[in-house]
Amino acid sequence: MTSIITNNAASVALATLRSINDSLNTTNDRVSTGKKINSAADGAAYWNISTTLTSDNGALGAVKDAINLDMSSVKTTNTGLTQIMNSLNTIKQALVSAQSSTADRTSLQKNIANAVSDISSAASSAVVNGANWLSVDSSATGFNANKSLLANFSRASGVVTVGTTTLDTGAFAVYDAKTNGTATGTSSTIDTAVTAVATSASSGTGALTVAVGTGAGQLKGFMDTTYSISGTVNGTTVAAFTASIANIDISSLTSSDVDLAKLSSYMKIVSATIDGLQAGSTALGTTQTRLTSQQNFAQSLIDINTSSIGSLVDANMEEESTKLKALQTQQQLAVQSLSIANNSTSNIMTLFR
Repeated sequence: MTSIITNNAASVALATLRSINDSLNTTNDRVSTGKKINSAADGAAYWNISTTLTSDNGALGAVKDAINLDMSSVKTTNTGLTQIMNSLNTIKQALVSAQSSTADRTSLQKNIANAVSDISSAASSAVVNGANWLSVDSSATGFNANKSLLANFSRASGVVTVGTTTLDTGAFAVYDAKTNGTATGTSSTIDTAVTAVATSASSGTGALTVAVGTGAGQLKGFMDTTYSISGTVNGTTVAAFTASIANIDISSLTSSDVDLAKLSSYMKIVSATIDGLQAGSTALGTTQTRLTSQQNFAQSLIDINTSSIGSLVDANMEEESTKLKALQTQQQLAVQSLSIANNSTSNIMTLFR
């Protein structure tokens, strides 16, 4: 039956066309954005999970950036410390050579002075983001030799928890601009080095005793530490005198037993300092390895989260492109069907002619 009031065929065709247009719009959105989930309306569960993972990636990225900054400080300090240890070895070699009766101590002193200058340059240049761990001022407001570095983090239930580790920069401080205080309470590495010096230097015939200096003005950097040297050499009493690596001067020394004993004391001070710095360098190397591991772990988590986000919200472009072509064809057919349904009522007019 044909009705001029209700066109059921046209209504069905229109509903079909409307449904096809909705599907076509959805597919067009997916093709243009590359995502099948663009908002909570597209799938609340998947959208919520992907949003949480995206937030986690932001936190992990911040952690990675912080580790990069800490890594730069550690690497720069370690590079400077390596250069300083090379210069100390140059001083040590000069002191060993100076113990020969035929040595040109004036020339060797020039080598020592150049090495001391190189140490100063390396220490002052080891700056990252305004911080220098080799040349410090422990009397500055807020100074803390213990540096807090990102060491680990965990992720549980979408929450990233950051852990830190402490690096004692006092273990390898080379210069300290501190203007007062005493040697008491200085870095344990320095104490260990000084103990080794005192023990080795006081043993054997004709050796001088070396001890860390005391009193106002005593500094705690390796190059600043003042040592008190005294003793008896083959029956000759040596008046106590002070020395530091920064002001060693062998140019006027002779081949006398007393002067050779002084050279030996200088050499042992430098040797003990190198041992102390090696311990500091080891701490830096261990910290660098740990930071590198955490940095790689952070990147792995970011990659895993990114992959998970993609599997939840990314559109299958091959599938969507195929669906788009099919929907476009269906749309054309629906339009033709609607046109036929709308024209069916006009055929009734022929019955009244």
